[in-house]
Amino acid sequence: MIKNVFIFSSIVLTLLSCSKEEGEGGKSSISGTISGSEISESRAETTLITTVPGAEIKGQDFFLINTPGTTDNYAVWFLNSNDLTLPPNFTNRTLIQVNCSNASSNITIATNIKAGLDTITGSPFTVSIDNDILTITCNTKGDLVDADNGISKLIVDVTTQGKNQIILQNGAFADEDVYIVYGDNDEIYDDNIKTNYDGTFKFNNLRKGSYKVFAYNEDKSSVSTPLTPVFISIDIGGNEEGNVGTITIEKK
Repeated sequence: MIKNVFIFSSIVLTLLSCSKEEGEGGKSSISGTISGSEISESRAETTLITTVPGAEIKGQDFFLINTPGTTDNYAVWFLNSNDLTLPPNFTNRTLIQVNCSNASSNITIATNIKAGLDTITGSPFTVSIDNDILTITCNTKGDLVDADNGISKLIVDVTTQGKNQIILQNGAFADEDVYIVYGDNDEIYDDNIKTNYDGTFKFNNLRKGSYKVFAYNEDKSSVSTPLTPVFISIDIGGNEEGNVGTITIEKK
């Protein structure tokens, strides 16, 4: 009986010592650093304008709309045939004339505003109509002064705020998830850890073999692939401290 137990134990030890399967249970390690940039992307401004009947619009009524920068700004003003008057006096804005009358409907006013904006040289805006509501999107991304109803009864509402690109982070990523795949035949991770304050990480107690380490690029604007892995492959021997260097990622 004792002899049989000894033989069984010897077989088990032999099998374990001959195992070359990657994973935990060894004396090797893999370390590296996660670094890169996090960017807040620039964004184009979108404004909704809800129009009113022509009877509510007086001569020289206007609303203001802008593009990024300080020079390409516009005043859209109304020439009501029932209340003829000279255009408003703006020295720093391009005037866009919109014709109407007291009999003009909301939809007619919206259509005429779109026609006026579509005549601007360089087409700084993309304009669409849904009944009496105009959607005006600036064709240039960036921060700008919001549209204003000026002197008019139109409802002007900024639905998407324009903004400039901002670099939120550049360098090491602290507390970032890092993943490891045992072997090189698949991309399903077997373990993960967080980076240290300086972006470094280390997977310990690994056996000899091939491994893949990865972190994720992030793109919030992508619906189909918001996360994209960045892989680095490495082979390590027994009792070895392997290093994959720097894995560079980008978040936006």
